[in-house]
Formats: sequence, C-alpha cells, structure tokens
Amino acid sequence: MEADAIEGFFNWINERHAIYLRRLEGTPPPWTADPILQEYKFTNPFRENDRVTIWMRKHWTNEQDTCPHEEILFNTCMFRMVGTTEFASSHGWVTDWDPTHTKKFIQDRIQSGEKTFTGAYIITNQGIKKPKSEVVVDEFLTPIWEDRYNIIRHIKNNASLQKAHQKLGTYKGWGGGGFMAYEVVTDLMYTPVLPKPEDRYTWANAGPGAKRGLNRLHGRPLNKALKPHQCNAEMRKLLITHGLFTSDYIPSEDVDMRTIEHSLCEWDKYERVRLGQGRPRAKFKPQQYIKKGGV
Repeated sequence: MEADAIEGFFNWINERHAIYLRRLEGTPPPWTADPILQEYKFTNPFRENDRVTIWMRKHWTNEQDTCPHEEILFNTCMFRMVGTTEFASSHGWVTDWDPTHTKKFIQDRIQSGEKTFTGAYIITNQGIKKPKSEVVVDEFLTPIWEDRYNIIRHIKNNASLQKAHQKLGTYKGWGGGGFMAYEVVTDLMYTPVLPKPEDRYTWANAGPGAKRGLNRLHGRPLNKALKPHQCNAEMRKLLITHGLFTSDYIPSEDVDMRTIEHSLCEWDKYERVRLGQGRPRAKFKPQQYIKKGGV
C-alpha cells in the first residue's frame, strides 16, 4: 500500500470524526479548517452517528427490543427499504403485516407531497413495471415477512454478518451488490437478533466506492475489479493497523470492518475532489445539522 495514501485515509477518518465531536461540544461552525470538508457533505466514519441511524436506534429498534426477533428483522427491513424517519414515525411498527394498508399509506403520502422514500440511496424497481410503492411492498417486503421465521433461524444458527447477508441477499430487492442487505445486517448487530456476530472484525461487504478506495490505496487503476476475499483481506490489514494512525479521540473498539469499508467509500469521494476528478452531489450545510442533530 502507498504510505502517503494510508496516512491520508486515516487522517480523513480523524478529521471527519473531529467535526462530529466539535459540533457536539457546541463549537460554532466551521468545524474544520479543511476546505473540502467545509464545502461538501461526507457521512460519518461511524454509521451510528448518522442522524437517521440515531433516530432509528432511539425510536425504532431500541424501543422494541423485547419484541419477537422476526418482528425486529422485518421492521428493520421496512425501515431501511423506505429509509425515512418521516415514514417510520407515521406508519408505525408492524406486528401484523398488511400489504394493502402500507401500499395505500405510501401512495397517499406521495400524492400529498410528504417525504416518504429516502434520497440517500436509490431503490430501483429492478425492471418491474409497477408503481414503486407496489414493488417495495409486494416484491421486496412481503416475501421477507412470509419467510421471516426461516430467516431468523438461519441468523441464529450462524451468528455471522456474512451469512446473514448472504441469506437476505437471496430475496428480491436485497441481492445484487448487497447494499440493502448490508444495511439491515449492520442494524441487526445493534439488536437482540445479532448482537455478537463472530465476524464483525473480519468481514464487510465492499461496495463500489470502497473498492475504488482500496485501489487508490494500492496505486491500482481505480476501476480494477476486485474479488470479495481480496477486499476483505486488504480491509483487515487496515483494521489491524488503524491504531497507528487514528487519534486518541477515536473509539478504538468501535473501529470495525464496517467502519473501514464505509470510510474507504467516503475517502474516495474526498480524494476525487482533492485531485480534481469529480465532486460529491451534496454541499455541506452546517445550519441544517445544527437543527436536526447528527453530522
């Protein structure tokens, strides 16, 4: 790996987390002297500090942590598939799935102009020629509800993020690159469903951005294809060495493979700006985060 690139990667983690801490301390913006971090939006190195995830833990999964595990699984899937706190808070927790009700609920919200689906990631219809509400409810969520007991048995029998991810990825809407399944299994790690996965510090699902980040670190062509085992081996090396680079205010025990994978993606975006190769879509607006919490 390129030594300067590795240092730059961990410097990005340090400074991006420092922005979060400075905001919590009540320091007025700007929370960094880095002009790129001042101008563009980059998500937290630690997913648990994300605004939507904070809300989810507090108002969704934590409040319902004594519910049957199959309920926790399904409601986590529903939350992430739609992706907004506005939808979750108004729709409510599901104990008995009614697809017709939820389809109408989504359609009514969309028609009235209320925020429903997240803009943070794209949920496609996967070529199915139906309204998005019908695809999400009938094609992506209902099969999870119908097979929820089987999925839970598989998760409990294995206690593995990777195996839970593989199982969930066999259902329509959750496979492909596995982004949505990865979101859900990461959430389940903070619930009674999958509290102590054996591979938290050895496995992650490397997405396209993380792969570009790994290629940058190794001085390879950015679009070079990487196999999953190679990605995980290289990410594990970064995880093992992070203590040499991360600052004292970084919670070492919280730096896991998900942190490395996610930070590689965000650092790749940062490097694209720094090197004149592109720019993120969203600008950073400090006042927005002061009002909503989480940054």
